[in-house]
Amino acid sequence: MPKLNLYRNISVTFIVFIIVLLVAIFLFLSSKATIIITPNPQKINLSFNLEVKAEPTAEELSAQDMVAGKIETYIKTGSLVADVLSTQTVDSGIVGQVKIVNESNKDQALVKTTQLQAENGVIVRTNDNLVVPASSSVNVSVVAKEPTDFKDIDPGKLVIIKLNPALQDKIYAMASKTLNNDPQEVKVIAASDIERAKDQLSQRLIEEIKTEKNIPSNSGLLSRIKSFKVNKKIGDEAEGFNLEMEVEVEALKVNDNQLANLILKKVANLNLSGLTVGQVNISDVEYTIIEDDLDGSVLAKINYSLLAIIDQDNSLLSKSGLVGKKIKDVEELLSNQEVIKEAEILVSPYWTKNMPKQESKINIIIK
Repeated sequence: MPKLNLYRNISVTFIVFIIVLLVAIFLFLSSKATIIITPNPQKINLSFNLEVKAEPTAEELSAQDMVAGKIETYIKTGSLVADVLSTQTVDSGIVGQVKIVNESNKDQALVKTTQLQAENGVIVRTNDNLVVPASSSVNVSVVAKEPTDFKDIDPGKLVIIKLNPALQDKIYAMASKTLNNDPQEVKVIAASDIERAKDQLSQRLIEEIKTEKNIPSNSGLLSRIKSFKVNKKIGDEAEGFNLEMEVEVEALKVNDNQLANLILKKVANLNLSGLTVGQVNISDVEYTIIEDDLDGSVLAKINYSLLAIIDQDNSLLSKSGLVGKKIKDVEELLSNQEVIKEAEILVSPYWTKNMPKQESKINIIIK
């Protein structure tokens, strides 16, 4: 019996060993891992000078930073009624403004210096000749008759002294604000008002040209004011003025395919260190015209921002460096990289704690 038990124990041990060995082989062969990478795009700024020529040769295109293209010129005129913002304090003698009311059925003419008397007895004079239409009213500035004895006049009715007494109830003056002889703040056209209006109108005309001619915003626009005219001069008292202007806009037109190929050529010479870029979007390229009359060609500054993402050749995704490592460590390693937004690892069997020991069992997917 002892020998029988011994043989039985050896047999059981051998069977268990074989089972464990088979399970180990099964796990080794069936263990798989899929790494799903969500890239964090990296911005790469590309800047270079570009020569634009109407009809470049094939040799020039291949040997130089050059593309076919030209400058197109557009001219537009327009006008603007601009407000005056600049003010100046003056002692002009004007104490305010009144409204001459005419409730009669005939027009009434009043000469400059017509006397108006307030209820407190203070007299003011009109500062302009005017005609007040029947059943209407006209505003007029007034000055003090006796500046040294002048007293403030409260809002209210003023009598037109030398008018026929029979008409004084129908034709009279009304002050809506207190009349006083304090220095008055008036609007006076300054150089800054004209410059502000020129900027506003030129920008409006440029935008209209871009819209009408379907000019992209990145076309390296050059603009200048060819001429302008203002109907008033600096120093005039006014609430506003009229500005007329003619602007000229130059827009750079280039061969998009040639420029896209040139940009890709520039990118190919960059050390992207395991990053790859997508297609060139010409609408995102910015032009700045440096010289528009360079012996038959145009010199422009090109600025372009590319988005580059991690690719399979990046050293971070080298499978040889991942085999056998703890899954937690691999997730932490990848998630802490600037070029990776998120890293997710799916393993089979699900309870596996380590990465497969065979590179062929690791699959990497970049979204």
